[in-house]
Amino acid sequence: MREREEDGYNAPILLYLFLFLFVWQFGGYPLLMVIVALKPKPENKEYSFQPFVSIIVPIYITKRK
Repeated sequence: MREREEDGYNAPILLYLFLFLFVWQFGGYPLLMVIVALKPKPENKEYSFQPFVSIIVPIYITKRK
């Protein structure tokens, strides 16, 4: 009997987890993005910084017969 009582314990946890994820997906995350979008942007930007950029292209050359 003890084993059967422990089996049903995960159901409410999973229910609340999926309910939280559902609410977060359709309500929490969009609300967070609105808050981030409304955050004031910096007025002065520094355009003098020039980063060093390198591109690495991995290739394998085979010898044709």
